[in-house]
Amino acid sequence: MRLGRLTTISTIVVVIAGSGIGGWIWYSHHAGQPKYAIAIARKAEIQDTVSALGVLEPSQYVDVGSQVEGQLTKLTVGLGDTVKQGQLVAQVDPVAYAAKVGEDKAEIADLKAQSQMWIAKRDLAQWTYTHNQQLVEKGAATAQALEQSQSDLKSAQATLTSISAQIEKTEQTLVSDQADLNHTAITAPISGLVISPTSSVYGTTWTKQDIAHQGQILNNKSNAPILLRLANLDNMIIRAQVSEADVAKLHTGMPTYFTTLGRPNRRVSGKLDTIEPTPELINGAIFYDALFQVANPDHKLLPQMTAQVFFVVGQASDAVTVPITALASSQRQSGVVLAGCPSTAANTQTAHAHQHARNEQGPVATTTLDCVFVLDNGKPLAREVTVGIKNEVDAQITSGLDAGTQVIVGVPAAQHEPNRGNGQGRKQ
Repeated sequence: MRLGRLTTISTIVVVIAGSGIGGWIWYSHHAGQPKYAIAIARKAEIQDTVSALGVLEPSQYVDVGSQVEGQLTKLTVGLGDTVKQGQLVAQVDPVAYAAKVGEDKAEIADLKAQSQMWIAKRDLAQWTYTHNQQLVEKGAATAQALEQSQSDLKSAQATLTSISAQIEKTEQTLVSDQADLNHTAITAPISGLVISPTSSVYGTTWTKQDIAHQGQILNNKSNAPILLRLANLDNMIIRAQVSEADVAKLHTGMPTYFTTLGRPNRRVSGKLDTIEPTPELINGAIFYDALFQVANPDHKLLPQMTAQVFFVVGQASDAVTVPITALASSQRQSGVVLAGCPSTAANTQTAHAHQHARNEQGPVATTTLDCVFVLDNGKPLAREVTVGIKNEVDAQITSGLDAGTQVIVGVPAAQHEPNRGNGQGRKQ
């Protein structure tokens, strides 16, 4: 039955499933009277959010590389393996490095032997010099013999000093060569999952790289070769790119949540940890990275997953809500002239109440004066209201309107004929 044919029934309503307030209703008061799209104010939860795209990255990850050159003789792990800190993951051929260590030890042993020989020569030179001093005093030795013995003593002492320095130098070389030998056994610096390294840090621009393979020749003359990446997935960091227009609405500690493409119905909640002050230019627009961390006990969240992130600027539970299009300010922005609204409710850009300072309990709460039209005996009646949280769909009414009140959405049919094909009166 079409609404236009109703002439004997005074009032009829058709409920349409709609927004969070429970739907919109068509209202017709007698034939020939203006028709209105109305909604019923009801109590519900409302949120005002800033949305952004983000990417997931491990809270801790390390690119495992080789500090020495040579052939990779062992690779004991593969992609997807879980390793413990200190576990052997790869082995570089140690033969050449072991040989250097052996040479250093042999040279130190030779120098110490020479040192012992020159200690004996020094002691003999010392005895000879002392004995010649006594003989010169008795006239039994010449001054030339005394000078020669003194020279032999100084030479022996200098040689001992040189050998001692050579021993110290070779011992330092041994420390370095022993470290290189130790580095041929590559161990895991952290516990985690073996994954592929990437060409750059986690973000929007990167390419996947292969892990090393057994038999590969490693050359680190320019850069230390990366063998694999270890990632601790117990906690994940979400890096969201927020536009410069929205970043001023964010603050550390505010509630956040996100969903992933693979699990769009699962919300993962957290709190904003930091906003990096250095922006990034993307396609001519400025974006700032906002980061927060969440637990990932089941390891279902993986690196490089795309996240749809929401930062909760304001929220309220059990709040009286109406469609945003019921506000006079919203209709005026569409060019509709509404008579009867108080001048103080000209638009929502004029703050009427007060802004509460941000605290640890929640975001900034801002209220503004506005106006809605309610039905009073079938006639529209302007009513001043105080508006709290708003989003793109609904608005919170903090005073001036009770739950259950019918509010007019849009304008009378004489000014704007709604689409009766589907019965929905929401203005797009």
